[in-house]
Amino acid sequence: MKNKARILLILAIAIIIIIAVGVYSYLSVIPNYLSTGANEEEVTVVVSDGDSLRAVADTLHEEGVIRNRYWFRREAREEGVDRNIRPGTYEIPPEQPFSEIFEILQVGEIRASVAVTFPEGITLYQMGERVENSGLATREEFLEATEAYYQNQGLSYDAEPLFYSLEGYLYPDTYHFDEDQTATEIVEIMANRMNQIFSQEDYTTMEQRGLTLHQILTKASLIERESAFDEESALIAGVIENRLDREMLLQIDASVIYAIGGGEEHISRVLYEHLEVDNPFNTYRFTGLPPGPIAAPRESSVRAAIEPAEHGYLFYVVGAEGHVFAETYEEHLRNVADYREMQEDADDEVLEEAP
Repeated sequence: MKNKARILLILAIAIIIIIAVGVYSYLSVIPNYLSTGANEEEVTVVVSDGDSLRAVADTLHEEGVIRNRYWFRREAREEGVDRNIRPGTYEIPPEQPFSEIFEILQVGEIRASVAVTFPEGITLYQMGERVENSGLATREEFLEATEAYYQNQGLSYDAEPLFYSLEGYLYPDTYHFDEDQTATEIVEIMANRMNQIFSQEDYTTMEQRGLTLHQILTKASLIERESAFDEESALIAGVIENRLDREMLLQIDASVIYAIGGGEEHISRVLYEHLEVDNPFNTYRFTGLPPGPIAAPRESSVRAAIEPAEHGYLFYVVGAEGHVFAETYEEHLRNVADYREMQEDADDEVLEEAP
């Protein structure tokens, strides 16, 4: 009798399992049934920062958006959505296919954005002005945030002789900031963007050459302000290297301009009296690199600073198409004379065309 009851129980369980599997399998093949939202009205769902796929599935199930949590997780993993879900507050329209729900969860919460462009060679002070003009933060708030970043990151270079501690460490580009982005967040985004252009191979090369990141960014900023085209950046970098190796004055006008303006204002013309200013950024008076960057360099300038061209040039001057390079001072003087003659010809043409 007991054996008969046990057999009946086992059969009953088996029948239940078979029915359940059959129903589940049947529902699975119904087009879009389990892969379509179950909500008949729009539902607001909140995904918190750090929520796992399981937590998101539980929330959607509790809010009546999905019929089956397992099926949702399965589909999400197959589509790779489980690694790309972003936190935010979402409005899920009724009866949406999973593909649409996945898209909503991956795009993230849509907020109004503000586009701000920071051109190559811009200074930190000028960046602050652009942030203020955008309405995101004041120039002072931005500059204070850069100083706080320097302190909080424990950066090792000496900022004492610098006008601004983080000069050259924020990447120049066009950014789309959220309209409620803080000055601190803006600085972090721009600093992270600069960090991203350096590979492990770059750091290895720098270490082999005995150079620090601060020195590379300082060189890159000089190259940025001096080069007219990306193609000549490595050549100018090579001139800087050759002069440093020979302990020659770099004599870079852009560094004098930076010194005269205190990192803020840019004078349009360098006079002989400016070359005498007693400031470590004046490369006409002090040998070696200036104490820090003078502007925000683009990636091509950074690449040139890491791997300068090898040549014998020690001088360069503006020519008809970019810069003209020379190995000797005598050759350089001839190039300067050609440049002045070119300027005079251009002035004559302007006078002839004037009414």
